[in-house]
Amino acid sequence: MPSADLPPTTTIAHDDMTGDQLSLPTSERVSTETKFGKVEGGRTKNGCQVFLNVPYGTDVPRWTDPQPLPSTFKYPTTPFIYDSKYCAQPERTYSQTNAIRDRLGLGSPSENPFFADIYIPSDYPLSPRPEGTPLLPVKVFIHGGFLQYGSTSGHHYNQQFFPAEHYNEIRVLLGHRVSVLGFLGCDTPKVSGNFGFKDCWLGLEWVRDNIESFGGDPSQIHLSGLSGGGHVVHQLIHQAARLAPAKAPFVTAHLQSNAILASPVTPATRDIQFAALCKAVGIDPTTPDVMERLRDTNELPTDKLIKAVQTMGELCTFRGVVGDDGWVRADQVEFQHNGGLAQGLRGAGVRCIIAGDVRDEDFFYKGVHFSNTKADLVPNIARYYPSEQSERFLASYGELSDDASVEEINTLLGRILADGQVHLPVRMLQTDLAKYSFPVVRYAIESVPVAYGTSGKASHGTDLAVHQLRLSMMTPQETVAALQFNKALWDEVDTALGGDGANFQQKDDEEMLTLDKNGVTQWRKDWRWPQLRNAEKVFRA
Repeated sequence: MPSADLPPTTTIAHDDMTGDQLSLPTSERVSTETKFGKVEGGRTKNGCQVFLNVPYGTDVPRWTDPQPLPSTFKYPTTPFIYDSKYCAQPERTYSQTNAIRDRLGLGSPSENPFFADIYIPSDYPLSPRPEGTPLLPVKVFIHGGFLQYGSTSGHHYNQQFFPAEHYNEIRVLLGHRVSVLGFLGCDTPKVSGNFGFKDCWLGLEWVRDNIESFGGDPSQIHLSGLSGGGHVVHQLIHQAARLAPAKAPFVTAHLQSNAILASPVTPATRDIQFAALCKAVGIDPTTPDVMERLRDTNELPTDKLIKAVQTMGELCTFRGVVGDDGWVRADQVEFQHNGGLAQGLRGAGVRCIIAGDVRDEDFFYKGVHFSNTKADLVPNIARYYPSEQSERFLASYGELSDDASVEEINTLLGRILADGQVHLPVRMLQTDLAKYSFPVVRYAIESVPVAYGTSGKASHGTDLAVHQLRLSMMTPQETVAALQFNKALWDEVDTALGGDGANFQQKDDEEMLTLDKNGVTQWRKDWRWPQLRNAEKVFRA
């Protein structure tokens, strides 16, 4: 890893997106040969070679499993330089002040976002690759958004050309279905659900089988995801463990500010959500051909479907459900706690899990589901957890007075959601894996670049600048701190990857690698864990 003593700098602005740069007449075209034919990309302003929206699967009807590219498939001759699409999705339930370009990029909504964005260092020789040229490590990233929103593009994820260039690695972002398109699941009628998880697994298999054409080493694929993407990553490591001894399409997995906390709900519990969707689009849920009508894009165009979701209130949040097709098992919490996950990951060739959070997650979460009264708390918590657990989860924080202000109500909700979505599950994951001697590295980030404008709050997602070396958002001093933190983090991971991993020393449950408020990286006792023990009992019961 390059030295942190001479930090890189940039003149590229934070909102200068990859698609904008590739459309410039000065952007040089690059190309490589794949098993599906030649593909053409372009160069960003720092020289990074980029291929945008490269398909990893074929278009499919609504609410059906993703399908790989057939062996006879040929990529079109149109250059892959366009940030052209993202998954169709509802407006966010919380206030947004930034433009849709900043949130989702330059593309248009699609029901088939089965593509990869690929970033390659500027000096790496593609086709033909000279004999003896080493293949590079591959970092695959899953975007966030509560499983309801998000894109591989937009303000937060778009500038992958910085880490690709500096760390000399391949960066890949995977598009996938979200919200109703990705996670509609019910028992009556039978809809298996979990489509967004399956999309990402198919994308990873495509990366494993095709990334060598772009200079990547298929034996060095490192998976990561932020927020909802972290939830996806957690589900994917469960899937890898269940499929062992088949080898997983990744060797490490990094969960950024999210993990699975509770057992998944059954499809039958989502029948009420299905009925609400049907009511919102004006179709009788009991009609024999209800799924055919819902899949008919002439009767129910994409925009009408998405607008209907926005009218569903507390039922507008679509999540994974227990599946009878091998995806999302009812016992996955017990499987993790009792050692099955650790054993399965080891058998699947996964070498290390990385998990972490930021200090002020609640700064963001207090605004995502605005609550006017105490009575609003449980329904909003139950968007993510079974109702009975949600009630006990709320009770574990003590009684809120009847005359509590709206500010106090939402402050408590923010803390509960931050703990439930992030702080508690990443710690429980470390505990469950380390108990069975599976390597886990846990961290916390308490420092935030000034450019985020959060008044020093290390809020949800602000650590992207650190993990993705977002030079356009950091001062030289902040960049040095980011480089030093990443070096310490990946030095620790590398000990698990080296040889048989015998040199890895698992830290105590209450010890974590910290990037503190002053930009200093150090191992430190976790002050938050003791505060979470009451809530932990709710989900360990």
